[in-house]
Amino acid sequence: MKKVLFWVLSLLVTLFFAVFQRMTGPTHPLGGQASVDGVEISYKLLRSCETGEACPVLRSRAMDGLSGRVSWRRYRTSDQWASEAFSCAAGVCGAKIPSQPPAGKVEYYVKLDAPSAPVRLGDEPVVVRFRGPVPGHILLPHIILMFLFMLFSVRVALSAAFGLQPVPHSVPATVSFLVLGGFLFGPLTQYYAFGQAWTGFPFGHDLTDNKALLMLIFWSAALWATLRGRAARFWILAAFAVTAAVYFVPHSLLGSELNYDTGVVVTGK
Repeated sequence: MKKVLFWVLSLLVTLFFAVFQRMTGPTHPLGGQASVDGVEISYKLLRSCETGEACPVLRSRAMDGLSGRVSWRRYRTSDQWASEAFSCAAGVCGAKIPSQPPAGKVEYYVKLDAPSAPVRLGDEPVVVRFRGPVPGHILLPHIILMFLFMLFSVRVALSAAFGLQPVPHSVPATVSFLVLGGFLFGPLTQYYAFGQAWTGFPFGHDLTDNKALLMLIFWSAALWATLRGRAARFWILAAFAVTAAVYFVPHSLLGSELNYDTGVVVTGK
């Protein structure tokens, strides 16, 4: 019964971290509310789009009949602001930004027309990053393996915390999921999306790559201790503490970014 409870708890913790990572990253749509002619509307401004077609940056189901302008310029450049009018109908708003190369970023803002004065959505310009299409046979294994890594991390840590013997082969499995998900399919995902497989240490300071590297160091120590039978409990708990701390850092911070001056993909700031 205790084993079942531990697995259920592990699943709940893993789902919590998955949702947290999804909701807090800099590529998650920025939501808000605005008042137009006394009517409250909810909206979302996209912060991630796929290359190859214009990016529909504004989403809202309650804006039919409204119109406005979207203004944009390439991020970290001295470009002049470009602007284009749009209208909303049938639940779709025509506010779009031209496609950019992979890892290219554009800052933009949206203003809605109103009788008294235009209503700006948000206080600051929003930054959207473009990514290349990632094949499903690359992206799906990456997601599944990293999910399994976190699931097993929690399960192993619970066993260690309560002084129980780890599930057989659980620590080697945990490390295997991390290696495959974070160091095989992770770089492949990044390569398809941004043209660079690895931009962490020692080639850059990509935070996602460096977080994976930090977790691998601690889980490798936990694996070594488990196989040697030396202070395995300490290293397992230490590895999970590092993993939990890493997962509390929003995904994609300091990620890949195209330098428009040099045409080189670098680590963002």
